[in-house]
Amino acid sequence: MPEHSRRLTSEGNDVRMEDYLNDKIQSHADLESLDALIRNVKHQQELLRQQLANADSILKRASHTATAQRSKVLQTTNSFKRQQKEIDRRLLIVTNSDASDDAALKFSKGMQRLERLDVAKSYVELLSRVEQLSTEARRNFRVSPEAALNTYMELRAATGKMKKIQPAAEFAAPHVVDHVEKATDELWAQMKNAFGSGFEATLEKMNWPGKEMCMTSELAQEWSQGVVRLLELQRPELAEYEANHNNASASRDPLILLPLEVMTRPLELRFKYHFEGDRPTNQLQKPEFFLQHIEGLLNTYEGFLSAYLQPILYSHFRESDLALNPIFINSTSALIVAVLPMVRQKIFQILPQVSDSPQLMSHLMHELMGFDTTLREEWGYGGGRGSEAWKGITWEILVQRDWFSTWLQVEKDFALTRYEEIIQPADSSEIDYESVDPGITKPTRAAIRVNDLLETVTGTHPGAASEIYTHIEQKDTGH
Repeated sequence: MPEHSRRLTSEGNDVRMEDYLNDKIQSHADLESLDALIRNVKHQQELLRQQLANADSILKRASHTATAQRSKVLQTTNSFKRQQKEIDRRLLIVTNSDASDDAALKFSKGMQRLERLDVAKSYVELLSRVEQLSTEARRNFRVSPEAALNTYMELRAATGKMKKIQPAAEFAAPHVVDHVEKATDELWAQMKNAFGSGFEATLEKMNWPGKEMCMTSELAQEWSQGVVRLLELQRPELAEYEANHNNASASRDPLILLPLEVMTRPLELRFKYHFEGDRPTNQLQKPEFFLQHIEGLLNTYEGFLSAYLQPILYSHFRESDLALNPIFINSTSALIVAVLPMVRQKIFQILPQVSDSPQLMSHLMHELMGFDTTLREEWGYGGGRGSEAWKGITWEILVQRDWFSTWLQVEKDFALTRYEEIIQPADSSEIDYESVDPGITKPTRAAIRVNDLLETVTGTHPGAASEIYTHIEQKDTGH
């Protein structure tokens, strides 16, 4: 240090020392505490020395750590360079290339082929598992139905998982997915036939659907087991239907529960016996015959199903979303769903035959409207869960099958024909003095009959009455 700087530092220290002593010793009494002041100064000096020593130690350790870290980073960098150089060398040898970029491209293509091979291996393993599950289920569904159901559910879950991951996999190997789905559907059909045949055998023992059914405790247990197996087999289908049915764009007929599908087969044969062919009950002019027959089936078997099927449905579906849909949780609604296809088939069979006859067409629609009302009001049928109420078989025919314009024209022609019959007689313009009370304007005979006609149309077809009335009014204006 230069002499001048040392002198300045010494002078500065002397000044601070003088200021410190002046501050601490201001009277004769302060001289008595001089020893304590000296000890305190020495103690502070000792603390400063310790702090300086600790700081020096920390600095040395930090410097040592930084030096070691720099050395380690340098070693890692050198190792990485050596490895990169070795990889480039090997890549050039493996790909037989002269440039590393070209070698990397060839290597990437090779890796892509390996990835495709790995995917193919996974699909082969999946196909093997599917075949194993299918074989196991086929072997078990007669001797151990419950084990077969578990195997089928595992297969169904695997199929569903494959379908879900297809978009993420860019729809790779769609033929494999189709094969697995087809195998699952074939197994379902085989199990359905096997379980259905066993259930039919139980129904025969019960004398279903005879008037005097035999329902012992053993048969009741056997019947319940058959119902549960069929319901469990159908559960994935029901869940899928319910999920799609919540979509407003979905328009599917309600699903028939498999147990009721089996139970209604003899009822369908009886229906065809009476209402197909040349039987006296099969008359075009009497559609009420087969509609009343359906109502009779509901009256006959609703009690049995409420006693035996209803508890099973409640127990089976109560903890799922299916419990919110009446056609799955309510035995009466489920029975109606099972018998309605008979009605649809019969109506679509006779519609072309009655469409050319205004009277037969009008009568058929009138009976169908009454049938729909009976199902809604007397049996509480709503067509299943949904924001809209069941619109009825009549709506299916007139709107979905596009028969409304034909039927409306028939009703118009029928009303106009009746109107012509009313106004053509010679006495149609005569005053009818006895039809109303005294003091009221007396109408003509034709006016009374036309009013009766309009009331009949309004009461029978309230939805279409305004159009028919307008048509009659236009015709009346032309006279």
